[in-house]
Amino acid sequence: MEIQLEENIPLNDADLKHIEIQEKGFKKVLPMVLGGSVFLLMAFTALLLKHHFADFKYYDYILFVGAGFAMYGFCYCFAWLVMRYDSANWKKDREEGKNKLISVVINRDKTEHAEYLTFAGPAKNEKIRIRVKPEDYSRYAIGTNVSVVYLKFSKEALEILNMD
Repeated sequence: MEIQLEENIPLNDADLKHIEIQEKGFKKVLPMVLGGSVFLLMAFTALLLKHHFADFKYYDYILFVGAGFAMYGFCYCFAWLVMRYDSANWKKDREEGKNKLISVVINRDKTEHAEYLTFAGPAKNEKIRIRVKPEDYSRYAIGTNVSVVYLKFSKEALEILNMD
C-alpha cells in the first residue's frame, strides 16, 4: 500500500461549523469552572482554618479573599494562554484547509482527555498522531489501512474511512 497525503483541501460549511463549536464551547464554560473550583478550594481552606478565625483581624480576611482572587486570576491567565494557542491553530486550519491521508494505523494511544491514532506519514519514519472520536478509536486496530481527513494544525480527525 502506498501512503498518500493531500494537503490544503478547502473546508466545507460543516467543517467550519465544527471549528466554531469547538472554539466557542470551551470559552463559555471556562469562567464558571474556574470560579467554582476556586470557591471550593477557598471553602476547604476556610474549613481547615475554622478554629483560627477567632484570631483573625480584618486585614486577614482581606488577604484571604485577595488570595482567592489571585488564584482565580492566575488560573484564568493560564487558561487564556491555552485558548489563544488553540484559537491560533483553528485560525491556521481555516486558512490552510484540511488534509487527507491514506495510510495505515501504526499506534493507538489513550489519555485522560482524548484518544489518539498514529498513522504512518509519507516520508520515511514520519508519524502523524491525530485525535479521534472514541468510536473511531475502538473501531480501528493497529495495521488497519484507512483514509483519514484531518485538520492539520489542531490535529483532529474529521472523517475516517476503512480502506480494507
